[in-house]
Amino acid sequence: MSYRLLPFTAERLLHILGSQPNTKTYLVGFSGGADSTALLYALKQLEGELNAPIKAVHVNHGIHADADLWQEHCENFCRQHEITLICRSIKLAGNAGYGIEAEARHLRYETMAALLEPGDYLLTAHHADDQAETLLLNLMRGSGVDGLSAMPQSRPMEPGVLLRPLLDFENSALISYLQSNDIDWLEDPSNQLVTHDRNFIRHEILPLLEGRWQGVNQRLLLTRNAMAEARSLLERLADEYLEQYLRHPFVLQLAAELDEDPALFKLAIRRWLKQSALPSIPVRSLESLYDQVIEAVDGHKIIIQWAGCSLRLYQDQLWLQQDTILPCPDTDWPDSQTSVDLGADSGKLSLEGINVYGPPSELKVCNRQSCSDNSIKQGGHHKRLKNLFQSAGIPGWLRDSIPLCLQNDELVAIGDWCFDDQFALWMSEHDIKLTWQPENSLLQFIVEQQRG
Repeated sequence: MSYRLLPFTAERLLHILGSQPNTKTYLVGFSGGADSTALLYALKQLEGELNAPIKAVHVNHGIHADADLWQEHCENFCRQHEITLICRSIKLAGNAGYGIEAEARHLRYETMAALLEPGDYLLTAHHADDQAETLLLNLMRGSGVDGLSAMPQSRPMEPGVLLRPLLDFENSALISYLQSNDIDWLEDPSNQLVTHDRNFIRHEILPLLEGRWQGVNQRLLLTRNAMAEARSLLERLADEYLEQYLRHPFVLQLAAELDEDPALFKLAIRRWLKQSALPSIPVRSLESLYDQVIEAVDGHKIIIQWAGCSLRLYQDQLWLQQDTILPCPDTDWPDSQTSVDLGADSGKLSLEGINVYGPPSELKVCNRQSCSDNSIKQGGHHKRLKNLFQSAGIPGWLRDSIPLCLQNDELVAIGDWCFDDQFALWMSEHDIKLTWQPENSLLQFIVEQQRG
């Protein structure tokens, strides 16, 4: 078996791009290094055969002392070859919690993604060497199938698509292409520092492996491809479960088959988080979540938190949150106004109907913590607020965000689905409807559940 990768040519690049129909614009991430220079130059040679215009984007991180000179080089290259170049500068905070290089990479992608429109493709110059390095890095991190699949050739990057068309070509093939066309490129001196894990693998580990097993990059790519196929099958399995039991993008029903199968449980959670575009949950946190779920009893509080996200269990459902949901504010309902603003999460309460001119007298809105009355009168009986929340399936940590209406300090409405007898009669007599329109997605789900 031959483990040699193909030489790089513009024609082979055209063949790869031909599988991406209906492209509006090719936007190339351009650093001025050999890889992105080869990609951009080859695209320019194909300009007459492509079905979309070419643009380049250079992101100046300001990390290196020569960062401005690198931008100038990119500007000169694009001017010489009549390529539209967009330059953006970013400022690193240095406190992102995952290192300056990772922060720079995150901000670079964020900056480039902001330039995309529907139908646009962002092209990056990751190649076979990068793919092999990524696989080994993830192997050393103890990654599973996802990590060992390394980088996919394409993935959605809303509102466009991220495409890596050079993954089948080695860096040496790209350099040979540049040399044969007499094209200069930049060298980043930090790429030689073996104190960085990726550079250590590139300069120390891979040459050692190549000396023992010729064509190591291609061998590693075969492993990567096998892992990608396995991942695809596992994702389909997880998708089948999610399609059946995902009640909301952030609410997952736990069926017995998930509780009884730890592998399926972890697979479904990882896939769910990926579909939600949220950070991956650490392995230990996922293990802890499963252990707690299978041992949970009624009333047992479970919460797993990571990277600003949280997973909580309530009534055999997992609720996923990225940000804290604010409590409903306390406010008097203004006279002669048909609605009251409750803020970014709780949204708005409205009285609707042809006979509505404003709220009944002394109507106030509050949350559970500040409610002076803990029961509501229905059918001649007083029903406790806590029991009504439980029967409605509303988790405890979200109850403070549910608007409660008080009239003369008596609880008359919970959200827009549970009313005091007298308040319900008043609305019926005046043909008026109380409507809650929350802005937060989970609160919208709660409202839909009650109305349904």
